[in-house]
Amino acid sequence: MIDIKHLSVRLSGRPVVRDISFAARPGQLTAICGPNGSGKTTTMKAVAGEIPYDGSVSLNAAEVCELAPWRLAAMRGVLPQASALSFPYTVREVVSMGVTAGRNRRPEQSERTVRTALASVDLSGFEGRFYQELSGGEQQRVQLARVLCQIPEPTIDGKPCWLLLDEPVSSLDISHQLTIMRLARNFCAAGGGVIAVMHDLNLTALFADRIALLKGGELAACGTVGDVLTDERLEQVFGCRLRVNRVPADGKPFVLAHSVLED
Repeated sequence: MIDIKHLSVRLSGRPVVRDISFAARPGQLTAICGPNGSGKTTTMKAVAGEIPYDGSVSLNAAEVCELAPWRLAAMRGVLPQASALSFPYTVREVVSMGVTAGRNRRPEQSERTVRTALASVDLSGFEGRFYQELSGGEQQRVQLARVLCQIPEPTIDGKPCWLLLDEPVSSLDISHQLTIMRLARNFCAAGGGVIAVMHDLNLTALFADRIALLKGGELAACGTVGDVLTDERLEQVFGCRLRVNRVPADGKPFVLAHSVLED
């Protein structure tokens, strides 16, 4: 599992994350939620081993900051909140960056991995298009395909692999939001683990097993969806009146894909 104990991070000398502790288990999707500026992305970067931290972040019983980069890359794939490319790469070239030399040595195997990853994010046939010509949502899915090429299997030698996804559905239409969240759930069902920074509380409630709720760089709550998503706690954390599982008082319609997990 990923075990986070007393995690603290300072950026430019300023404390951004303070004494956060929670665990993410294989077979489960753990969501990190909270208002803007609450420390979600900073926490994710620390868990991914991308920035220095105080405390402990243990990935499959190994301290993240002590792992060689190639070992870390074989155990977890990271989808950042935003990705910018300065050169005119094709979609195939971007996705192929995720193919690790040690796991896919034969060219035909690498090509098959790329095709499978693109198909899983509904981008079959996009291989020859230039990355910069795509919409924001399409670029986001290309980057996820790259991550899936890096971590093509949920387990290796009986040990779980991990997807660390920072706002994986932020630029996507509702159909592709559901596609990506189903993909994450299937990865968990096959023995892997997922930590995802999420803003959409409805999607979080639908797909997550556990939620770490942050406020002001601290852990406000951690537990199951039912334990964390309560009227009182959401109002306290987000600073506005929110009601869980209630039809709006004025009768206005709202859209929530209740049956998605049955498909």
